[in-house]
Amino acid sequence: MKRITKSFIFILAVSMMIMSCGGKKDRPIIESVSAFLNENDAIIAFGSARIGEVLNKTNYQQEPKIKAFLSEPIGQLSSSINLDAPVYYAVEGPIVNGNPSATYLFAEIKDKNKLKENLEKNGFDIQKGKEFEFVQDGDMNLSFDEKLALIVIKNGVEKPESMLAEMRKKTYGDLSSGVVASVLNKKGDIVMGSSLANLYGTSNTDLENLSADKQKELKEMMNNSFIESEIRFENGEIVMETVNHFSDALKNKMFLRKESSAKVLDHLGNGSPRVGIAMNLDTKKLNEFLTDYAPNAMMDLSKQIGGSFAMAMMMVNYDISKLIDGRAGALVVGDAAQIMEGMSPDFNFFVGLAGQGKTFGETLKSAIVDKFKVVNLTNEGISGFSNSNYAGKGIVLSEAAKGFGENSFDLFIDLDGLDMEEFQLDGGSKMVEVVKCIRLSADINGAKLVIKAKDGKENILNQMFKKALNVFEDELAL
Repeated sequence: MKRITKSFIFILAVSMMIMSCGGKKDRPIIESVSAFLNENDAIIAFGSARIGEVLNKTNYQQEPKIKAFLSEPIGQLSSSINLDAPVYYAVEGPIVNGNPSATYLFAEIKDKNKLKENLEKNGFDIQKGKEFEFVQDGDMNLSFDEKLALIVIKNGVEKPESMLAEMRKKTYGDLSSGVVASVLNKKGDIVMGSSLANLYGTSNTDLENLSADKQKELKEMMNNSFIESEIRFENGEIVMETVNHFSDALKNKMFLRKESSAKVLDHLGNGSPRVGIAMNLDTKKLNEFLTDYAPNAMMDLSKQIGGSFAMAMMMVNYDISKLIDGRAGALVVGDAAQIMEGMSPDFNFFVGLAGQGKTFGETLKSAIVDKFKVVNLTNEGISGFSNSNYAGKGIVLSEAAKGFGENSFDLFIDLDGLDMEEFQLDGGSKMVEVVKCIRLSADINGAKLVIKAKDGKENILNQMFKKALNVFEDELAL
C-alpha cells in the first residue's frame, strides 16, 4: 500500500511539473509574448492593439460603400486570426535611420486552414518547416502553427526557418513579471510599454563617449524603468495616458516641476486665449543632468539658436540655470478671424529669468521692442505683448485649458465655437473640423493627451471615419 501511495504521489508530482513547465507550445498567446519579452533584452517597446474593437468603433459596417470595399480583406483576416483577442507587438533596438532592427507581431490563430487558404489566395508561397509553416516575402517573415502566428519584419534574413524557429523558441520560456506583465494585461485599444534600460542598452549615441563610471551610473538608473502608454477611443474623445515607472535614482535626477498656483499666468496678461503653452522646469537640476550625461548639449543648442542667447550662454559658461528659472509660457489671444484673414494672431509671452539673466533680458528687450507693443522686464522675467489691449492682468481660461500652468508642461488648443469650415482646409487637415479642443499635460508621473470632439455622444473614431469618407470619397473612387 505504501508503495502504491508513494508511486501515486510521484506520478502526481511529475504530472504537476509537466503541466507547469511543459506544454508551453500550447500556452495562451499572452504567455507566449510574455516569455518572448523575458528572453529578449533588446526589446525597446512592446504592447498590444485590439484591432477588432478599433474596427468596430469606426462603425464601418454602416457605410455600404466602405463595407463593400473592406469586406473581403477584413473577412479574410477575421476568418484566419482571432480579432476578439489582442494582437501583440514588440520592437527591437537599436533604431538605425528611423528603423528598428526588427519588429515582431503575435496573433492568435482562429483557423489554420483558412489562414493557409487566404495566404495562397494572395499569392504567397507557403513552405513547410519542422514545427511550423512559414512564408518569406521581402523583409516579412511569417510563421504559424495551430495556435500562434508570429511575424518578424527584419531586413536581410537569409535563413527564415532557422530565424523563426529561434524566435518561437523564446516563447516557451519563463514569463515576465512586474511592469511588463502589467502592460500586457491592460485593456486599452492600443497599449505600449517602453523599456528605458533596453533603449539605453541598444542606443548608438554620444552616451558612448561618457566615462565608464557615468555610463554605469546611467545604466543603473535606467534599470527597471519603463514608460507605460495607453490609447483609448471613447465616445467624444481620444485619450492617451502615459505613466512613468522610474527608479528612485532616475526620479531624483528629473528636472520636471509642478506648481499648483500656476504663477506663470500672472505674467501672461489678459484675454481669453485660444492656444496656450507653458512649462515649468528646475533648470538647476536640468543643468546638472546635462553636465553629467550630455555635456555638449547646451553648447550645441546655443550655436543653433545663435544671437544674444548664444552670447549670454557663453558668458555663464553654458549653465542655463544662471539665465532662466525654468518658467515660460505663451498664449494666442484676440480674434481668431485674424488667422483666417492671413494675419498674424495677437500673442503674449513670458520667460522667467534667474541670476545673471537680467542682462540677457535687457539684450532681448532691445531686440524685440519694435515688434511688440508692450515689453515688461522685471527681476522675475520678461514679458511681451503684441497688442497692448492684452497687457494687463486677468486671463480667462476655457474648459479646454483646465489646469494650464500647473504642470511641468501644458498645451491646449481651443476650437470650441469656431466654424472650421471657414478656414477652407483641404485633405487630411479637414479632420480637425470634428475637434472641439486638445489638451496635453505632463509631469514627473506621466502625461495625458485628450482630443475632444464637438459631438460628445458618438465614438470619435466613428466621427473621424465619416469625415475621412466625406473628404476622400472621390480619391477612393467609392
